[in-house]
Amino acid sequence: MSTIVQFKPRGARAELRMALEQRLPLRIQREGLQPGTIHGYPVALSREFCLIAEVADTMHFDGYIAIAIGDISTAEVDPSREFVEKALALRGQVLHLPPGFALEDWASIARSAAACAPLIAVNMVEDDEGEISYVGQLDAVEPGALVLRELDPNARWYPDTSAYEFEGIGSIGFGSGYLDALWQVAGSPTGPRSPRVPVSDSIH
Repeated sequence: MSTIVQFKPRGARAELRMALEQRLPLRIQREGLQPGTIHGYPVALSREFCLIAEVADTMHFDGYIAIAIGDISTAEVDPSREFVEKALALRGQVLHLPPGFALEDWASIARSAAACAPLIAVNMVEDDEGEISYVGQLDAVEPGALVLRELDPNARWYPDTSAYEFEGIGSIGFGSGYLDALWQVAGSPTGPRSPRVPVSDSIH
């Protein structure tokens, strides 16, 4: 009589570690937070966070996104791994790790992202809508919140700043083609930088 051995599924952190060490593309879902899939390569990992180099549908690297490991519902090696690897190679796409990137908490992630790119996207979790993205320059890090000088979808700078509390952040992105395009159109902000909303009452 044969014995059936049941294997427990690997946890998200184990999958991330394996993909990081072996340079494997992953498909990551956060079902309780945001619909859709994050597609890319883990390039940094800490106890609570990971940094993913995202792969666009056009098969090129398109910026980075930092997410909390605890928000991941599934992480699996891309079933189209062979195609992805060959397509990226044929397009001359090279995987890079942003130098000196810190993943201790949202504050260190935001500072590291801002050191790599002029604009960052702070993606806030809304109860009914999943993540809502707010784009701008990191102006300051307050106790419990990030302060951004934002721009609108037409690449116009708001004349003031807004605060986003750490507890509401779902992810932080930077370095994508969209953010680069916004920066090229907007240029550096000028004018007043007074707070639009107090840190403790940040709403949008």
